[in-house]
Amino acid sequence: MAVAALVSLLSAPVITAQPVTNTDPPAPLKYEADWRWVKGAVFVPTKYVNEAQQWDEYDPAINDRELHYASVYGFNCVRVYLHYFIYLKKKDALLKDIEDFLTRADKYGIQTEFVFFDDCWNQPEAAMLSPDYKYPPPIFGVHNSRWLVSPGEEARKHYAENRDRLKAYVQDIVNAHKEDKRIAFWETCNEPNNSAETKQLLKDSYAWIHETGTKIPATATGRGFSGDAYSDFKSWHEYGNYSYTGAPDSLCTECLDRIGQTVPGIVEHFKDKTGFIVWELGIGRDNCRFTWDENRGHPRKDETPKPHHGLVYPDGHPWSVDDVKALLGAEGFANAPLFAVEYYKDANFAELAKKSVAPMIDFDLGTERGTGSPDASAGVPQENFSVRWAGTIRPPADGTYTFYVDGDNQVKLYVNSQLVVSKQTPERKEMSGKLTLAGAQPAEVRIQYVHVTVEPSLHVAWSGPGLDRQILLPIKNASVR
Repeated sequence: MAVAALVSLLSAPVITAQPVTNTDPPAPLKYEADWRWVKGAVFVPTKYVNEAQQWDEYDPAINDRELHYASVYGFNCVRVYLHYFIYLKKKDALLKDIEDFLTRADKYGIQTEFVFFDDCWNQPEAAMLSPDYKYPPPIFGVHNSRWLVSPGEEARKHYAENRDRLKAYVQDIVNAHKEDKRIAFWETCNEPNNSAETKQLLKDSYAWIHETGTKIPATATGRGFSGDAYSDFKSWHEYGNYSYTGAPDSLCTECLDRIGQTVPGIVEHFKDKTGFIVWELGIGRDNCRFTWDENRGHPRKDETPKPHHGLVYPDGHPWSVDDVKALLGAEGFANAPLFAVEYYKDANFAELAKKSVAPMIDFDLGTERGTGSPDASAGVPQENFSVRWAGTIRPPADGTYTFYVDGDNQVKLYVNSQLVVSKQTPERKEMSGKLTLAGAQPAEVRIQYVHVTVEPSLHVAWSGPGLDRQILLPIKNASVR
């Protein structure tokens, strides 16, 4: 479909449509809840620049991988943004991908809440509706450089003409999941402003959700924003300090600003009071590691040593192990299935940059500045670095196991101090090796990786008796000795 034709979906007048002006809030659903169970994170996979690309180029593998990270680090809820343009562009695919996502999140014991609309950041361009649209790369040093408003200025400007399509967007998704226990709640709009147009959309979208008959509650950001009057329960955002805790029947749907907050501080602040959702799980291409003040008019020139938002880098290790300890608690951290990891600033394992943990070895980092390194904040370069992982695995049965490494440059894999795979070629290539192991007996694994140039990439898997090929996962926390 041509872009010009697609633009008409947003702006073409419909003669019979009448302006909608009543913004009186509807009666809220009679709903009682205790949100203290929520330990959540905004979920945008690290390979995407914004929420539209997240669904337009939906990738089951990276969603599964990073949901696994979330689960291991103690999160039980994810806040996931949708976008109206993706519904217009590929409704059937979007509905299918939402179901796939919910299945994967549920597999890890994670509930989901979806955000339909958002009043923040950049306007979506009409070209995005084209099937061959290419999302622009992030702008280095600029916070949230490609995040998009939804539904966009044109849909707001021609609201009466777009109202039926906006209603279909909300109700098609809710109707598919109106009794779905994998959904924690619906969120009509993130940080809605106080304009009449926004209030009309809030009122309508709140009504559209409940017209479906769903008993899943809906909310929109309040306390400084205009969502309170259009919510079944109050939700708010807490940034910069720890001045407000709400109550068990309300929920903080955004927090974590490392200028004035820390993850341990957030956990302590909300403990036994109500739940919280941090912005965000991943430290990736949406650029939320830069501060709000680092914008297009004042971009940061170098890599930030302290991410403004985010907990986990694309290879699965956290910015701070203390964040993970706070989320899991001492006992949970001690028993978490984690590799111990060491990052070096050189290709010879000589200049240690950081010690950390990781749930798996399964990553592709690309070559973009900042995200082409496994941890630019710690000074690990994009080229000529090295990494060591150590962990414990448990073969399920006696027999011969095959270990696979798929990566660039040099990789060595040892099991019980025996070299099983040795890859020395510079190009990306998969190699494997076999070893006989005793069932139910823990085995120690060490992996050494040297990256020189091009795209950093490493995937470590295994297979064996009763074990289909899968990513190699540790059984206990190797960082705790």
